Amino acid sequence: MHRMVTSTACLVMILFAGIVQAQSRRSIRAASAEPVEGWQTMQVEHCRSRCVLWISPTQALVASDIEKAQPEVRADGYQIIRVVFTDTGVKKLHDLTAAQFKKLIAMVVDGKVIWAPVVQYVAEAAAKNNVLTGNTPQGLTPDEVERIMAILH
Repeated sequence: MHRMVTSTACLVMILFAGIVQAQSRRSIRAASAEPVEGWQTMQVEHCRSRCVLWISPTQALVASDIEKAQPEVRADGYQIIRVVFTDTGVKKLHDLTAAQFKKLIAMVVDGKVIWAPVVQYVAEAAAKNNVLTGNTPQGLTPDEVERIMAILH
């Protein structure tokens, strides 16, 4: 019995460590196209412009701040991702978008910048539902939707 409890406890700790590690590998951080002291230089994957960015070492949002994410195509064909944040995530998103308004943020996965949009609005402090849009007339590209959804899930 003692061996079974110990094995179960070890398994729970391993699973918990795996979840924490997976979540810490996915984050949204402040970013800059100009050098910032103490920030890490990173290459943006699938880059079209601004291929090298300076990324904050501080994780502003992590996977556990997101309840769910769902891609949508609006009636006008505009592709978006609707994201529902936790209560903690809403506060973090507000703080990040207020600090980075008209500046870059970066989605970082396993030490790689996957997407780096410019913040176009400050998220409301109480709005759990938000949308991610793109910089093209159609919203996010299908490739961006696929990459971002892989990050968010």
